[in-house]
Amino acid sequence: MSKTVHLHTPLSEEEIRSLELDDVVYLSGEAYSMLYADHYTLILDWMEQGQEIPMNLNGGVIYNTGTIWRRTEDGRYDMRALGATTSSKFNQQTPPFIAATGIRAVIGKGGMDQATLDAMKQYGCVYLAIVGGCSAVYTPAAKLVDDYWPELMPVDNKFELNEFGPLFVAMDANGNSVYAQCIDNAQKNRPAIYQTLGIKE
Repeated sequence: MSKTVHLHTPLSEEEIRSLELDDVVYLSGEAYSMLYADHYTLILDWMEQGQEIPMNLNGGVIYNTGTIWRRTEDGRYDMRALGATTSSKFNQQTPPFIAATGIRAVIGKGGMDQATLDAMKQYGCVYLAIVGGCSAVYTPAAKLVDDYWPELMPVDNKFELNEFGPLFVAMDANGNSVYAQCIDNAQKNRPAIYQTLGIKE
């Protein structure tokens, strides 16, 4: 039976491995947006070169998202909407990113592949699915930090989250994925569906 949990960053491996599929999570603390593949590769390249990166990702959260914002008269960024982007765009970059940084959660929509699920199981990380199209529900619980990485603002953002949710555990740290389960069920039901529709495989 699913449970509701309230977590605050930095997240521990013990907290993350205790989560199960369909658990509901409300998240507080820091999170960082990852909207383009270049964000991943830039940070990984800096880490490989021994350069300091402008965030501590160990125990942290990344959010596959972009923001709608406006500039205020004092030059700051006023966030108007915060919605998820499709996480599978980052299937290639996410496993090495998990291994290198120690992140504990990825927020996004649409799920990710088996290689990412394997990395989550190995290192202790979860995929938290957001309800697509509901940015009005989520945006009030996230505050944009203006002075973070100013040369890339507002493309890459830092957020302060306050009971951000509901988020749903869709890939856990024990090798389970609701997306894989859906695919398996679809494959099992396909012969009966084809037979009912008179379709020959």
